[in-house]
Amino acid sequence: MLELGDIEFQTSDEDSKTHEVRPSNRSQGSRQSKNDTPSLSVAKDAGGKFPSRKNLALGRLTNLQKQRDREFAQRKALILADLGGNAGDLSPKGSVDAKCLPIMAILNNHPDYITTSSCSGRIALFHSQTNTGEDHPVNSTREGFREDGEGDFSAGGGRKRGGDDALGWIFVKHGALLPAEQLAVVRFLCGPPLNAGDRAMDEAELRGEIAPSEAYGGELEGLLEGEIPQNIPTFGMVCLKMEPFVMHVECRGMESAKRLLSAAVSDAGYRNSGVIPPGRRVMCAIRSTNGCAMEVPVVSAGVNHVRTQRAYVWALLKLANEKMLHNESRVKLLWESIKRRLDGNDDRDD
Repeated sequence: MLELGDIEFQTSDEDSKTHEVRPSNRSQGSRQSKNDTPSLSVAKDAGGKFPSRKNLALGRLTNLQKQRDREFAQRKALILADLGGNAGDLSPKGSVDAKCLPIMAILNNHPDYITTSSCSGRIALFHSQTNTGEDHPVNSTREGFREDGEGDFSAGGGRKRGGDDALGWIFVKHGALLPAEQLAVVRFLCGPPLNAGDRAMDEAELRGEIAPSEAYGGELEGLLEGEIPQNIPTFGMVCLKMEPFVMHVECRGMESAKRLLSAAVSDAGYRNSGVIPPGRRVMCAIRSTNGCAMEVPVVSAGVNHVRTQRAYVWALLKLANEKMLHNESRVKLLWESIKRRLDGNDDRDD
């Protein structure tokens, strides 16, 4: 009886392998009877024995892993080249968030990982053309994974709009808002102070003390970075958002992904992290919305619902700041956890 282990598999760089069956040597005029069977090319190991089915399977998996390792190394080299010049960045500002760089440095200098998209967290006002809102990409390279899968990007800088006539990103800061930045948002949504009470409120908030923190040093972008628009949009939806840290990382294999997830989930508390169903690539998403995310519509169908709610807008911005400070502390914890895991200094059980 012919056993599977007796068949010689033709190995190649392709995922699928075939076995080769060679007919026995016969003269050209002879006929093959019904009971005749073709001879098989049998490969023996160094000891002159036939390889077992287990060894054949292991050899096939080894060849497949080698091929995927080569493909991973090629993609990593391309992504690193793009990151060097922001060539493929699809984020609104067209560059990697500075606060993501420490974690990116650890991962990208490790042979098993390459970051494909990231956002350090941001407080934003976003205008979309419809009331359904618009999702958006994070900082990502052309080889990167994007959550939304599609988007409308304008030329030169990759700024996504909420529609052809929408303002898109009115204001974005990758960090907590300083009092003057909060005032710019308040005046955009509520207008200038109308009475002594409004003026006193603004002055009191501007004099308010802020806790010393690196969180206030984030990058600014959007229309409010330079000049405040004269009029608030009279169509579509404007949302005040606080979006926490998110990062996507391609891993060389499932063991690498498991190590990274242990750092993110078990050590740093990024409970929404996981491995995106693997195909030829193993993508790990690091994220957590617990206690950090916020999205509040302030304009709906062109109606400004906070025009006369100045104190409420100030309160929303303070809440967004609190969430951003919490986000910043968790990013630092994530950096420490990843560094400890990849350096091999963590002996705890997962």
